Amino acid sequence: MSRPNPLILTAALTLFIAVYGGMTLLKGGLYLDTHEGDSYHLLDILLRMESGRVLHQDFSTPLGILTFAPILAFMKAGIPVGTAIILAQLSVAILLLPLVVYAALTRMSRGVAYYFGLVTLGLALALSFGGPVSGVTISMHYNRWAWSIAFVILALALLPSKSAERPALDGAIIGVLFGALALLKMTFFVSLAPGVAVAVLVHWKGRGFLAALIGGLGVAAITTLWMGVSFWGGYLGDLQSVTGSEVRSNVGVPLNDIISGALYIGATLVGVASVLLIRRAGHDTMALAILLLMPGFIFISYQNFGNDPQWVWILPVLLMSLRPEIGFAALAGVDLRVLMASAAWMAVALNFPSFVNNASSPIEHVAFDKDRFVPMLPAERGHQDIYIRVDRAYMMTAQVFKDLEQEVWSPYSEIVERAPLQEFGGITVPHCEWMAGSKAYFEVFTADLVTSGIPAGSQIFTADILSGFWLFGPFEPLQGGAPWYYSGLAGFQNADYVLIPKCSFVARVRGIMIKDLKASGAEFNLVRDNELYALFSIVR
Repeated sequence: MSRPNPLILTAALTLFIAVYGGMTLLKGGLYLDTHEGDSYHLLDILLRMESGRVLHQDFSTPLGILTFAPILAFMKAGIPVGTAIILAQLSVAILLLPLVVYAALTRMSRGVAYYFGLVTLGLALALSFGGPVSGVTISMHYNRWAWSIAFVILALALLPSKSAERPALDGAIIGVLFGALALLKMTFFVSLAPGVAVAVLVHWKGRGFLAALIGGLGVAAITTLWMGVSFWGGYLGDLQSVTGSEVRSNVGVPLNDIISGALYIGATLVGVASVLLIRRAGHDTMALAILLLMPGFIFISYQNFGNDPQWVWILPVLLMSLRPEIGFAALAGVDLRVLMASAAWMAVALNFPSFVNNASSPIEHVAFDKDRFVPMLPAERGHQDIYIRVDRAYMMTAQVFKDLEQEVWSPYSEIVERAPLQEFGGITVPHCEWMAGSKAYFEVFTADLVTSGIPAGSQIFTADILSGFWLFGPFEPLQGGAPWYYSGLAGFQNADYVLIPKCSFVARVRGIMIKDLKASGAEFNLVRDNELYALFSIVR
């Protein structure tokens, strides 16, 4: 089995970063054609942090500091946000490059090493969250970065070294990378820790585990010096708020579908088959570790929007690297080595649509017609190099329930047991949910708020999943608020006004927030009521 040439592998992966990653810079900005709501969420946080506000203290989010710090570093250097996002992706890939090369050289054959390098670095650089539907988006970039980090961890922890064992070095790398996962998205840290811990403990005994522990604690110590002790309390509090969320426990299909639904059962079966084949090949510890990792893999897919099972991409690396020699064993008359190679190809085929979307996203980005896009932020805010498609920005398409609006359809509302319309402060709130038009929404609402005489510097609590009116007008971001709704009434205690949109971006979220506002015990005075929204002042 041929080993990769260190110089050629390093040169090839460096060239890949330069070409594949550098391609996204050719457009002179970042052009997005989907998930603009997520993008406004990201912009809301980045511009708060650019103005000096502190994550987990001045505003609430369950995402870690490393989700934003690489982008913010370029923004602080005077680079506009669209280009800063692209440069941050390139930086993540460049930082991972030596670790990817090290893992590939010490544990993989030549073909597997190139597959591993291209997939791991490609994930960090893509402009798509995966899935079967194409589209250029920066949505959930932190998940891609986390998977890239996780793949390096899994390669080092689960695969035996083909050269001298280095438990202290490998353990330290694993610990540092786990620390990065904790500061990027805690879901990955919690989900992957049990399986990796078993592999490290059994494989390297105490020495490797101690090195991993020291590496992780080192990351925690540096973070404490950087952000302060209070950072951890705020982070924990934000994470706790999400665990009790009605809308964030899962953001896609139910858990049983992620395990055995038609779209996902193939991944589950290949994962289980991989465990059995690897155990039959004589790697009992690694099989046990992968078995412990499977629930974590599935939970990560369940908890992330789109439910893309990107964990499947690491299975070919494990299967091909742990194959025995021909003649070692057979199942049903087929050599085990052949079966493991077949399972590896099945894993590639199962997630191939996602692979294609990620791989083609920079090419799509270059091919976009600039005339079809508009800047996401107003000119006075700056950062005019991040764009959204014109129709996504301005097409005011909405979903409404006609059986709750028109008497002719009302009898059918009872048949389907439709919940009645909500009421707040004497105002009946229609069921209406926007399907697009986020920029027009922000522009029109903000202009109306200014025209109605809402004082500059006011803080507005919005009963919806998007609340970034301060990006478009003379208002202040809500102190302690959540740029994207997770649970509760974050920041409500600091709000000057409560805004109830008549048409919301997620009607279920608006409904939950209205219930929570009613239960808060606060008193509200109606200030303005029109076709766009109902605005209330809060009696203090």
